[in-house]
Order: sequence, then C-alpha cells, then structure tokens
Amino acid sequence: MSPFSHGGEARVARGFAAARGGADITIGRTVDSDMEVSRIVMAKAAALLDAGVGFALCTIASVKGSVPAKPGAKMIVLADGTAFGTVGGAGLEEKTKALARQCLSEKKSGYFTFDLACYKEGGLDSLCGGSVEIFVEPMSAPPHVLICGGGHVALEVAKLCDQLEYRYSVLDDREEYAAAERFPSARGRFVAPPEAFFPSADLSLYSHIVLLGYSYRVDTDILFHCVRHYPGWIGVIASRTKRKQMFMRLAARGIAAQELARVEAPVGLPIGSESPAECAVSILASIIRQHKLGSPPA
Repeated sequence: MSPFSHGGEARVARGFAAARGGADITIGRTVDSDMEVSRIVMAKAAALLDAGVGFALCTIASVKGSVPAKPGAKMIVLADGTAFGTVGGAGLEEKTKALARQCLSEKKSGYFTFDLACYKEGGLDSLCGGSVEIFVEPMSAPPHVLICGGGHVALEVAKLCDQLEYRYSVLDDREEYAAAERFPSARGRFVAPPEAFFPSADLSLYSHIVLLGYSYRVDTDILFHCVRHYPGWIGVIASRTKRKQMFMRLAARGIAAQELARVEAPVGLPIGSESPAECAVSILASIIRQHKLGSPPA
C-alpha cells in the first residue's frame, strides 16, 4: 500500500495513458457502460456537495494485469462508510472504503496500491492476479455562511460568497434587510429576532456564522445563542471596545470566558480594511483560512 502522496492529476493521466496503450485489463463491462456509471457517480458527487455533505472520491488511477474494473472507475464514500459506485467489489472495495474514511477524517489525499493475488505477500484475498492503484481524494463541502445582519458589509460578503461558490443565508429582524431582492442568491432568508430564530434553527447546516448587525444589543443576543448552541466558527464585526462590552454583558448572563475564547472578534484578517467591500475581503479571508487550514482565531 503506498503512502499519502501528491501530484494526483499527472499520475491519473499516466494511468489512463498506460491503459489506452495496451495494458492487460480484464473487465466485464463496456466502455459506454463505465462512462455512464461514472456520470452517475459524478452527478451524485455534485448533489452531495450542493447539499453540504463531504465525502471521499475514490478513482482507479492505473491497473496492471487482470482486474475487475478499469481506470476511471469511481466510488464515493461518506464519513459513515456509505458508498456509491464501485472500484471492483469484494475485498478491494472494503479496503478502499476504510482508507477513504481515513482520508476524509484526516483531510489527506493518497495513492494506494493493491495486489489482487492472495499468493503474494500482502495481497488481497483474490485470484484475479493483477494490481490496482487507487487515488482517494477527500471532497469537503463548500462553506455555508450564516450572515447575521443584512447591512452594507453583509451585501459585500454575499457577493464574495457568490464568487467563491460558497453558500450563504441571511438573518435580520428587519424584513427589508433580508429580502430576496437584496440577497437573491441566499439559500435561506430569515426575518426574526434572535430569541425566535435560534431555539428552533438547525445550526448544523452552517459552517460559519458571522455577526454583522446594526445593533450591539442584537449582536450580543445572537452571540449568546451561538456560543450556547453552535460549536463551529463564529466571527463578530466589532471594535475592541465593542468586543469588551459585549463579552462583559455575556459574562453577566452566565457565559464563561472559555466559551467566548473561540469567537473571532474583531472578525477578519488585519489588512487595514475600511470600506464595506474591504471589510468583506478581510472577513472572507478569515473564513477561507479556517475552511482550508483550520486556523484558530488570531
């Protein structure tokens, strides 16, 4: 079994080239059938990403000798082990599922080589006789940002989310600031005060929550609910004075300091931003950093 490695596209291309050049491949399906199966798998992948569900995509990169599937065969594996598609079935598929779950958990891609020959050291319980190299790639769902407050900065954050193909929803207690005309691409638009929205909302839908409200009182109430019920990334647009005052009020309501330690306030990377558009760049830069690298608040 090979270790985790990089350069996936080139190696997949070499695997396809070798197959076309006459590698000894034993398959039981036509090319058109395999292409159709791959289209179905990729359509499923797109649907999962659109629904915010991450998975590992397993692709046969190259083969040698007699094997049950051909280069390009794909399988999707969810975090719970549920699979769609196939890379050959039997022991090969079960080994691949286990590695896919590991790659998904560790957020690492990797190439893995299997001998389908029980008489070889380390080989699978198979008599096919060939070998298969499989590329496993974790596919994380794009962020879904809950924007609390629909003002000027929120508009710019929404525009950047559209460009990044990030999903977003908007919450505001003022109807005109959460209107479809204002946020046409929003997955959800909610008009409600914090105490009405948060107790019944499914916060697991959101990868990030950013507070961009017009009122420190409303933002304080939102933050109270967030730290109590939402374990993910939270950012608050605030001066250091506003942060201090909000945290003091939350402490008086029973919120411990360690619960607030994970809140990024002021939110955004320190790039000297001033205009709403610049503030949005700073905020999205922080969200991207957390999404890609898992970086904690500065």
